[in-house]
Amino acid sequence: MHPEMHAASIVVCDASEISRVGIARSLELHDLPVVAEASDHASALDLAAAGRADVVLVDMGLPPAPDAAFEVIAASRRAGAIPIAIGIGGSTDGVFAAIRAGAAGYLTKDLPSSAWAGAIKAATRGEAPLSRAMTALLVQRFCDQAAAAPLAELLPSDRRLTRREWEVLRCLARGDTNRRVAAELSISVETVRTHVSNILMKLEAPSRSAAAAKYHQLRVAQG
Repeated sequence: MHPEMHAASIVVCDASEISRVGIARSLELHDLPVVAEASDHASALDLAAAGRADVVLVDMGLPPAPDAAFEVIAASRRAGAIPIAIGIGGSTDGVFAAIRAGAAGYLTKDLPSSAWAGAIKAATRGEAPLSRAMTALLVQRFCDQAAAAPLAELLPSDRRLTRREWEVLRCLARGDTNRRVAAELSISVETVRTHVSNILMKLEAPSRSAAAAKYHQLRVAQG
């Protein structure tokens, strides 16, 4: 059953018992069951690879940090789960690194449980769970880096964006929802989600907004 059709199941990977228990109890109040917990690198990798949950919350301080978190994020992606980085705070560099590693977003532990629940549910719909302030900072960081990159390398090719990914990116730049993209391209919503995920990773974009900004830069580069 697709995540949109039932309450998303959660795995929490965090070395702190207090954090794990607090997160589990808070999310269960919002009908988001935590089905497993991991307190160390090895157990987190095992749970991520097992594909037992829809969403895997990965604390960026999981030792040895940050490599352990990056590995768990990647393993979650390979298993078909949605990895979301979590932490006490989030510097722009840290958040950017987590997203480049494959995290769908980043949640800080100072946010209320309702914000976490809303963000997790949004992630299962293909949205990026990031605060508005953090999104703005990441988009600016992304644009600063992109200005110095050889944009032509990102034009459609076998090595970079596929033709279909380029079509999906064009729709994202218009602000289309996943459902509208699916209808226009005659593909499933799940296929759109997969394309969007690949596009964000290939463009190293922190969000759909950043990917849309990249699209417009590529159009200029094409002349």
